[in-house]
Amino acid sequence: MEKKSNGYFGLPFVLSLIFSAIVFGIIMYFNVSPLHYRWGFKINILLIILFSSYIVFMSLFRRFNAKQFAIVGIGSVSLLILMNVVFFFMTTTVIHSKDYHHLIGEVEERKFESDVAHVDLEQLPTIDKELAGNYADKKLGEIPALGSQVEVGELTLQQIDGKLYYVGPLEHSGILKWFQNREGTQGYVKVSATDAQDVELVTQLNGKDIKLKYLSSAYFNSNVERHAYLSHPTQGIKDYSFELNDEGNPYWVASTYDHTIGLSGEVITGTLIIDAQTGEMQQYTVEDTPKWVDIIQPQSTVEKHLDYWGEYVHGFFNFSNQDKLKTTEGMQVIYNNGECFFYTGISSVGKDESTVGFALTNTRTGETTKYNVSGATETAGMQSAEGSVQNLQYKATHPILINVQNEPTYFLTLKDKKGLVKSYGMVNVENYNLVATGDTLQATLNSYVKALAGKGVQGNLETNGVEKSETGTVERIGSVTTEGNQLFYIVVKEKPNSLIIVPSAVSKEVALTKENDVIDYKYIELPNMDGITVKEFDNKNIDLK
Repeated sequence: MEKKSNGYFGLPFVLSLIFSAIVFGIIMYFNVSPLHYRWGFKINILLIILFSSYIVFMSLFRRFNAKQFAIVGIGSVSLLILMNVVFFFMTTTVIHSKDYHHLIGEVEERKFESDVAHVDLEQLPTIDKELAGNYADKKLGEIPALGSQVEVGELTLQQIDGKLYYVGPLEHSGILKWFQNREGTQGYVKVSATDAQDVELVTQLNGKDIKLKYLSSAYFNSNVERHAYLSHPTQGIKDYSFELNDEGNPYWVASTYDHTIGLSGEVITGTLIIDAQTGEMQQYTVEDTPKWVDIIQPQSTVEKHLDYWGEYVHGFFNFSNQDKLKTTEGMQVIYNNGECFFYTGISSVGKDESTVGFALTNTRTGETTKYNVSGATETAGMQSAEGSVQNLQYKATHPILINVQNEPTYFLTLKDKKGLVKSYGMVNVENYNLVATGDTLQATLNSYVKALAGKGVQGNLETNGVEKSETGTVERIGSVTTEGNQLFYIVVKEKPNSLIIVPSAVSKEVALTKENDVIDYKYIELPNMDGITVKEFDNKNIDLK
């Protein structure tokens, strides 16, 4: 005979609540994703635990008859399905493609030469993240007692006092090391991105020992992600990076974000800055975040937004791929006029070997600008540079974008099999067959500028660079022909230590110029440049029609 039901409540119901609270509390502690309906995961888990434990305890105490069991079981499953169906329609790109397209904000189109500063060799990063990591490990290895306890953590590229450095914390090398050093590790490493000799292990600040207690390698409440989560359990927090303030104090900088399209549509709202030693934290908006923080918009967020922007240019139902764009492989951090940007090439869907332009996204504000400069992808540029030294079998690093005489240019380093930098390369974005390599930055730049002139490449004079107009008297003149292009080399009496380079394509008068002629010439002054490549040329002694 079937046992009579005692209703839906009672001792089994109370026990199921207690059991659910314990299990969900454990999950809450170890899983640091937000407890918020906009994320969905933990809400699903909570409901599954509640329904399952309720059904199990009610069945164990025989409080359910068959009808009640069916009602609760079917009702629980239906509620879960209904909730997730609602969230699906709130989130899906099929319905919300326009919202996804606009996540990046308004993309302004501008001219490359008006925005990107001319290359400064002294600020050009020649050390990539991999090589910086090797230098940091070597520095740590100089202190065997310390190297056996810790390891160098994830490196962050940051601008400090106008110079570029990779900075990384000393992380625990395992749980046993953490138990032995729960007060914290002994400091951090700074590696210059421009000078291989500038590597520093910092263990003290203002005469006091550094103790980094809150780390990604720490456990329980000392884990930096859990520490932040326990104070902000409903807040989306991502992309923890180790950065130094202006005084060299170590902090963790994380981005806070909300979901704006159902369970997706990530939008950065600000930062959470955590003292790596004390654990004190302060939340900021994007606008109020301290100036020493370079990156507020995480790279993963920017990549998603750009991909959405290019994918849904004409909505979801665009099966012909009309006007669709995509980002090229690899996104790089570049610094321009003191500000930090993410750089990526943009290509048409279906055309993997060339770009239709590139985008720069401000890493603090998220503002994105598109530059319509068609040319080679970063991968094609790397292959071109490697091909110029193929007998040496060097491998190119992923390039960064620079401005050389108003020409968009890929700069990269060429490394041997041991990962050491052996050479440098510059590749023209619009014509990747125009490539120059050299053993030094100066030699590479000189060779590249001459290659530009030899190909008759003329930049736009409307630029924010330093444009100069000068007059001189020719003291010496000579010419050389390279790959069918004629270059004239001139020395004027007024600047005897400067070499003036004039491509024949600039003016018909240069071929008729001789000693003692008076010339007017315009050029763009480049820092550290050995020689002047002329953009406009006029011989005052010749009047050609």
